Parts: sequence; structure tokens; C-alpha cells
Amino acid sequence: MATQKSPPSKKKPAPKQSAAPAKKAASGKSAGSQKTGAAKKKRSPAKKKTDTPKGRMGDRIVTLLTTSFFVIFAVFVAYVLLHPQKINKKPEPFTAKPEKVMPLKIAKFEKPDFEIFPAKPIPSQRAAATPKTVKKAVADTPSVPADQRPVLAIIIDDFGYDMEMAKKFLALDVNLTCAVLPHSVYFRQIAQLAKKEGHEVMLHQPMEPNEYPLIDPGPGALLSAMTPDERIKQLNDNLDLIPGISGVNNHMGSKTTTMSDEMNQVFTVLKKRGLFFIDSRTTSATLSLSSARLFKVPFAERDVFIDHVRTESEIQAQVEHLINIAEVHGKAIGIGHPYEITYQVLKKALPDLKKRIRLIPASEIVEVF
Repeated sequence: MATQKSPPSKKKPAPKQSAAPAKKAASGKSAGSQKTGAAKKKRSPAKKKTDTPKGRMGDRIVTLLTTSFFVIFAVFVAYVLLHPQKINKKPEPFTAKPEKVMPLKIAKFEKPDFEIFPAKPIPSQRAAATPKTVKKAVADTPSVPADQRPVLAIIIDDFGYDMEMAKKFLALDVNLTCAVLPHSVYFRQIAQLAKKEGHEVMLHQPMEPNEYPLIDPGPGALLSAMTPDERIKQLNDNLDLIPGISGVNNHMGSKTTTMSDEMNQVFTVLKKRGLFFIDSRTTSATLSLSSARLFKVPFAERDVFIDHVRTESEIQAQVEHLINIAEVHGKAIGIGHPYEITYQVLKKALPDLKKRIRLIPASEIVEVF
């Protein structure tokens, strides 16, 4: 019986199976190595992520410091800009109030120096058109008949603080017009004495100058800060203080006399009371004539300040110039002040002055325009 030989078994799967796992293992290794490389690659961003908070923290600190610097700088700039305004506001009450009060704190017999003159005299049209001439000797001055002589009004301002000086001027044998300051020490006594001696009396009304408040025109002044009612009341109060006045002239007023509304208010009061106005001409920009023309108030303006410079020679020259103006134009107005030197010069000049001109009160030289 023949024996059947079993066919030899093929060992196919073994090597293939072993190869496949090997390949898989190899591929696994390679994959593992790739995963490891990828992991390594992924770890590096992880390191960056761990570094980022620190960087952000540094950036935040820098930003905070920069912001703080600009805030501090802005506060400093604001302080520098705002601080000077506070400094400037402090002197205002100091400069305004003491200046107004100081003139009232004088001794009873001491005259405050309220007067202020322009740096250069502001002549009237008549004065500007009349050249100054050399003073004639008294012996060579011909006498002019009384009815042919030109007329001259001499106003003495600032009466009210020196009674003895007022008595000297009022004792002169000549017509003077006395301008009395309101609220002065002797305003009532001087006004009454002037009327008794036959002199004319005016209110010397204080008005605001351009230099106010550094220069104070004194009590009873008309100021631009006042309302119209306050201004009119102040003027009426001043007029009621001084008995027997015929008119008004301004004391200072280089600002007030240039303000149309303010001067119109003044002239409404003068019109109602039948008073005249003489412009002291403390500024060339004065509008007094316009108001006088509007309200038909008798008006005139000062030609010469007699004692603009307080020396004997200058006062003599101004008196001569005043006489020349009267001789050329037929009339003139001079303003002086109660100074000793002015009194002495006028007293000496009277003999010559009376030969050439006729001294009249201010009320006789004003006219309606």
C-alpha cells in the first residue's frame, strides 16, 4: 500500500507575518520618532507660551510708567498755567480799595494831591492858534477902555481842603470862579465865603481818569463801573452839597469825558438844573461839546492851565499866554489851583492884567452852541 506523502507545508505566513509586524514596528518607530519630533516641535511653542506672560508683564510695567509720566507732566503744565491767574487775582482788592480809602485818611488841614495833569498840556483851539509872546513891561502896557477890553475868566480848582489858602485867593481884588470839590473838609465854608466876597462858585466834579484805579479822582467821583442811575444820583448828591453853585467843571475825567452815554447823563442833570459846564480838557478826545450841543447847555472849554508847571517863571509865562489869547480872540479861560506860588504870581500880575483885560465870572463867558 503505497503511502501518501503529505505535501510539504508552505511557511508563507510566518515570514510575512513577521515582516508585517516588523514593518509595523518600524513604521511604529518611525511614527514614534515623528511623534517625538512633533512633540519636541510642539514643546518649543509651549516654552514660548511660558515666556509670554513675563514679556507682557514687562510691557505693562513700561506702559504704566509711561502713562504715569504723562499724567504727572499734564498736572504740572496745568498747575503752571492756572497758578499765575490766582496770583493776579489777589492784588485786585488791594489796589482798588486802599487807593479809594487813602485820600480820606489825611489830616484835617492837609490837602490831598488829587490833581493830575496830562504829560503835555492839551490846548484849546484858541490857545493852539495863538503863539506865545514875550511879556510886556507894566509901564509899557497901554490902558484899554473898559468897554473895549477882552474878557478873561480865571477858575481856581480844588478848593475845599485848605481854608487859609482859600481866604488868600478870595481876598484878591478880582473876579474869580471857585471850583469846590464835593465831600472835602471845608467845601461848605469856602463856598459860603466865596459868595459873600462876590465870587462865583462851581462844583468841581471828580470824574474817572484813564489811570484809574492807580489814580483816584477822590470822593464823589463819577465812574464808568456805575449804572446810569448810580451816576445821576451821585451827581445830584454832589450838587446838593455845595450851596449857590452856578455851574460844573470836571476834575480829572480823561476817561469819562470821552464816553458819550456817560456825558449825556451828566448833561441831562445840568439841563434840568439850569447849570453851565466848562470842560477842563484833560484829554483831546473829550466829547463834552457834543453833549452840550445836544442838550443846549451853556458851555466853554479851558484854554490854559496856569500852573501846569509850578515855577514862578512858567506860571508868569502861562498868564501872559492867557492874556494874549484873550486879546486875539476876545475871550479866554484859564484854570489854576490853590498853590502858594500861583497866588503870589497872580497877585503881582493883577495891575498889568487889569489894564489889558476884564476879568469876569465863568458864567459870563459860556455860550449855547
